Amino acid sequence: MTLNLDKSTWRRVAFGDVIQNVTDRVDNPSEAGVDRYVGLEHLDPGVLTIQRWDTPDKVEAQKLRFKAGDVVFGRRRAYQKKVAMAEFEGICSAHALVLRARPDCIHPDFLPVFLASDYFLDRAIAISVGSLSPTVNWRDLKVQEFELPPFDEQNRLANLFWAVERHRVRLADAIPAVVRAQVPLMATESGVEQEVRDVVAVARSGATPLRSNKAFYGGRIPWLKSGEVTGDGIASTEETITDDALAGSAVWLAPAHAVVVAMYGDGKTRGQVGRIAVPMTTNQAVLALVPDRSKCDPDFLYYWLRSRQENLRNKGAGAAQKNLSKALVINEPFPNLGISDQRAVVRSVVALDRVAENLAVELQRLSEVRKTLLADIFGGAR
Repeated sequence: MTLNLDKSTWRRVAFGDVIQNVTDRVDNPSEAGVDRYVGLEHLDPGVLTIQRWDTPDKVEAQKLRFKAGDVVFGRRRAYQKKVAMAEFEGICSAHALVLRARPDCIHPDFLPVFLASDYFLDRAIAISVGSLSPTVNWRDLKVQEFELPPFDEQNRLANLFWAVERHRVRLADAIPAVVRAQVPLMATESGVEQEVRDVVAVARSGATPLRSNKAFYGGRIPWLKSGEVTGDGIASTEETITDDALAGSAVWLAPAHAVVVAMYGDGKTRGQVGRIAVPMTTNQAVLALVPDRSKCDPDFLYYWLRSRQENLRNKGAGAAQKNLSKALVINEPFPNLGISDQRAVVRSVVALDRVAENLAVELQRLSEVRKTLLADIFGGAR
């Protein structure tokens, strides 16, 4: 892609001469007359439109009002690079700046493109003051000088950039939609008369080989911990153990294709479901399930438990840290489907997985195109 930029036509301007700092303060958020509040926690780095928000009744203290087309810039900890255009009216954190294009000076569609660039953000980071929570002050920002293209060039570049960005956002929305489409395929729980325990031949946890015995570690056998249960096809682990450890301790060698469930950890780790690609031992924080192939297709067991990960995460017992137990996992319901029906469901789920993977590849490609566009537009600016 060639942008054919003639930067000799660009002009140097002071930030405050082309961009307005909107300071429409709201003292009582619940009486602001809007239904959306945007905090810094709702701004996602690299996402150029506001996608998340809360309601004004959840917050107190003074906020700032913004309108559709304004850009909310997280001036506190600017190194987090939180910049997003609003497509609706709302209020936002006072730790942000509400920036609005002076329409005679900078094209409104070009404003968020400029503010998302490293050309602007690196300068904003450089002028931030404070050590614990470095903050950009308007009085310092408004006098900073930048080079900007002519108005018609701004319009052309903005149209190009937003065409890429809108497609990127659509792809980002499509991936979870594809994942959600798998739910009805797995929602065969009605009329269930059996549990996971009824369709597995083995359900075992391993143990940790004695740490003081150095002869137990560094061998050829992968040793799987709960944080390493990350999905399908787990083929390697950080640590390995020796044949002596396998023979001389309570560890257990789970066969390839066993389904594993992380029993310990926080809300992200606990309940995570995976499947091992090669035989490996597990520690006590991982439950390995070997299906009874006369009752359960191994692929279906994996996808079924994967579909119930959120349900598993919400379970657990313990005060300091909620952990799953073997009983909680094997007592999970299991649909009363024949092997051929299970395999039919698997084929549909796998097809949707492939769609999601292809979308993710395309999303990554577009993200690189977006990054390249910004670098090409502003890389040569002084």
